[in-house]
Amino acid sequence: MTGTKTEWEDARVFGVNKEQPHCTLMPFDSIDAALRKTEHGEHEANYLSPYYKTLNGTWKFNWVKKPAERPVDFFKPGFDVSKWKEIPVPLNWEMAGYGIPIYTNATYPYSLKLDNPPSIDPEDNPVGSYRTTFIIPDFWLDDGRQVFLHFDGVQSAFYAWINGNLVGFSKDSMTPADFNITPYIKAGTNMIAVEVYRWSDGSYLEDQDFWRTSGIYREVYLFCTPAVHVRDFFIRTTFDKKYEDATIKLDVNVMNYSEAARKKIALQVLIFDADLKQVNKTLAIDLDIAAREEVIPDFTEPVKKPRHWNAEAPYLYHVVIVLRNEDGEILEVVGTKFGFRQLEVKDGIYLINGKRLYMKGVDRHEFDPDKCRGVSFSWMRKDMEIIKQLNINTVRTCHYPNHPCWYELCDEHGIYIIDEANVESHGLRHSLPASDPQWTDQCVLRMEAMVHRDKNHPCVVLWSLGNEAGFGSNFVEMYKATKAIDTTRLVHYEGDYEMEVADVQSTMYSPWEKLEQLARHEDIGTLKAERYKDKPIMMCEYSHSMGNAQGSFLRFIEIFHKYPQIIGGCIWDFVDQGLRKKDEN
Repeated sequence: MTGTKTEWEDARVFGVNKEQPHCTLMPFDSIDAALRKTEHGEHEANYLSPYYKTLNGTWKFNWVKKPAERPVDFFKPGFDVSKWKEIPVPLNWEMAGYGIPIYTNATYPYSLKLDNPPSIDPEDNPVGSYRTTFIIPDFWLDDGRQVFLHFDGVQSAFYAWINGNLVGFSKDSMTPADFNITPYIKAGTNMIAVEVYRWSDGSYLEDQDFWRTSGIYREVYLFCTPAVHVRDFFIRTTFDKKYEDATIKLDVNVMNYSEAARKKIALQVLIFDADLKQVNKTLAIDLDIAAREEVIPDFTEPVKKPRHWNAEAPYLYHVVIVLRNEDGEILEVVGTKFGFRQLEVKDGIYLINGKRLYMKGVDRHEFDPDKCRGVSFSWMRKDMEIIKQLNINTVRTCHYPNHPCWYELCDEHGIYIIDEANVESHGLRHSLPASDPQWTDQCVLRMEAMVHRDKNHPCVVLWSLGNEAGFGSNFVEMYKATKAIDTTRLVHYEGDYEMEVADVQSTMYSPWEKLEQLARHEDIGTLKAERYKDKPIMMCEYSHSMGNAQGSFLRFIEIFHKYPQIIGGCIWDFVDQGLRKKDEN
């Protein structure tokens, strides 16, 4: 990897030196601190951890119209950037006056060569070069601790350097990228450089109906872990036949980054209610972990009569996971909120905790009129207030994974989420990605990154393989990869017209006559009733409402109420996407 177009114009490359995807987590140094963190929200309270350092702020910035004009050696510590301009991070660079935002629906931007994907026009691919410095605490360098560089979202592909050393490359604008930078950091001042390409081969899979913008638009931060670290965990809950008593199942991925085996590492699990009262006996197991190896112990714990999580009563518990050394000293504490809820299908009806799951939903782009893709937490709260005022109970994340904070708000306020992978090739959907093997890994890895990140959120009730991207064997592989991680949720994909893999019969913009035909299990064209009669039915997009639109809405609602096999639907869309612009007045 040399920082050339080899990676950003190669559909087979999803990333280089990226860490494996994992759930949203942050290490803490005590149980109390981890509980305060889960009380305040996963992302919002990261600052409470001594193992967290934000890199948000003002960075030095250079922008050029094409890769050939970029400052090739800017990542070297001796390169002078004193005369460069500055830019806030996070922010799409178009919002700071560099280039222009482009709005298209299915039409690809001119830089993408539709007759020769994954090629990008070398004369029209702006590159942003970012630099800043940081100082880390001295204790981050002790006892084999590991330091990771985390990007929540960068459009559309980027390289990162620490102190002149290339640490990695990533694409997929909507899921995180982590890099282990332990070998490259030092005491005192460190320098980070990031080179972002507006367009990449990944842009062919990001042809959503929205504003096309670029740059580091979500948070950037460092986090530090002990040599033995809880890298990931997965919580599932089930109920007994009466939906009274429950069982919690927890898998914990514990990684030993050191070159020596570690013995008698104590792993403990504690569960607390919303009042921070512990509701279980502390679960514990001792681990022996070989050098550079990962173990995945699992726990199963009965819980008497827990409160349910659903849209009407979104009660949240806390799980705290503790690692201790053989002397009983805390190495690390991680935690998250979770809800007791069970999803299942009976007689074609999608149930949550034994009751029909009925979606009164909207399709929502993640959008701020002043910051475009870089949506602040306060703006998310405004959106949530409107959603609750309108009695909406479902949001489809159109058409990509949203900011992690959005899922926390949905957990808290009782909003069901259809979590959609960042895969849309609207303008080329009949040929890309289809069954083309050069796109298989990238499609699968985009799906896996989303599922791993969001798997612990009770609000997520459906996974979606993407939107308006055609169909082919690549979607079959995405489905298989999803089920290999999580069997508790159904998988949605409207583009699977023949119901080859999808768990839900999904349709968009169908007239109510067709919706009723589906509910009566009729053959419709080449779609045979045998393929979907035992599966829930939904309108993933309907009642198009951009601008002064919509109409004849009542008939859909009457059909939703008449046929419980219909989950409901999502109106297109939540709010219009208008960028605020000052004119001469």
